[in-house]
Amino acid sequence: MMRWFAALIASAALIACGIVHGFWTDRWTPPVETEQAAERLNAVPLEIGDWDGEVNEVKKGEAGIGVAGCIKRRYVNRKTGMAVSVFLVCGRPGPVSIHTPESCYGASGFLIGTKGRFDAESGDNLWKTDAVRTSATEETRLRLYWGWNAGNGWTAPDDARQQFVRQPVLHKLYVQRDLDGLTDTPRSEPCEEFLRLLLPALQTTLFAPTS
Repeated sequence: MMRWFAALIASAALIACGIVHGFWTDRWTPPVETEQAAERLNAVPLEIGDWDGEVNEVKKGEAGIGVAGCIKRRYVNRKTGMAVSVFLVCGRPGPVSIHTPESCYGASGFLIGTKGRFDAESGDNLWKTDAVRTSATEETRLRLYWGWNAGNGWTAPDDARQQFVRQPVLHKLYVQRDLDGLTDTPRSEPCEEFLRLLLPALQTTLFAPTS
């Protein structure tokens, strides 16, 4: 009798976990909020100041499970030739909050450096760090900036999952550039120059009220 009771309790717990995970990843019915947020991503401009963008393909599984929308862009400054990459996703806070460079880039063999903060004039702030991957034949170095936005500005919390748990929609932004092969040191950080233009553009495109 006790074994039957234990099996019943275990089955109920398994079903409950499945239901929670289903809602967490919007497995059955994507909510209107995340669908609308995903549709807005494609309106992010390809021309931002002196930066000209191109759309890159998002490979299957690259955005992660449970993400409602994703865009991947590469922007080149027409005056300096410097290039940055943009990876922007949206969806429920659970799936969007958990992937950080420590997990995403770490799984690809990168060593993540000490984190700092980038504070923009707009009041937004992002994490920043460098990442290095070394093999027998080459070394790859990247500079990374990332943060989250639930509609009230881009922030760099220590625990994004806890910070945004009650929000209906969450956006995550990555901006990065390749540090390899540079012969000249830029007078100012290209990612930060780009972000000063990108963040206000995202506010207008993604978070402005619809009529």
